[in-house]
Amino acid sequence: MPRTRPPLGRGRGPRGGRPDPRDLPIEHVRDRMSSYIYGNITVLAAAIAVDPAAIHHGSAIWAVLATAVLTYLAHVLAHLVAHGLGGDDSQTDDARRESVLTIMRNANPIATSGLIPAVLYAVAWIGWIPTGWAQTAALVILVVRIGMVGVFMQRFSGKRPTFLGLWGGIVLAALAFVIGLVKVVLTH
Repeated sequence: MPRTRPPLGRGRGPRGGRPDPRDLPIEHVRDRMSSYIYGNITVLAAAIAVDPAAIHHGSAIWAVLATAVLTYLAHVLAHLVAHGLGGDDSQTDDARRESVLTIMRNANPIATSGLIPAVLYAVAWIGWIPTGWAQTAALVILVVRIGMVGVFMQRFSGKRPTFLGLWGGIVLAALAFVIGLVKVVLTH
């Protein structure tokens, strides 16, 4: 008898490894979406700040990875401290451990936001593509990832994606790009 996957929205996601976001509590989906946006904006600022010489010498790879990983760690630390407010002393060690794991899981989009730019910069560092192409591709991919947020939000809310959702994502991407650009101008 052939095995069948549960339909979307029931159990595991389409790849079988991750749960479908629609099956998670709304607080977790919100945390993950926030992490996704925040991670992509911080890595976008790092990607804007990288110059072609840094890509050529390989330091750009570490710049975007360090930005993603250190932002992830800061985010997790902040959430762990914040979750200690008004803490329940009767909470079991297992419940505390699960809370820490949930915070870490919900922050994963921050850590993974630097992977695509790092790979592109590594490919340019090896010499397979020009550094300008790598940087342009990294910026475009990050902006597109942010731009798709409106569509993701509609989909995860159980709504059919609309042009308005796409337009909202485009506005968000433009704002994110401006934030990244201003951050680079003011801090470099």
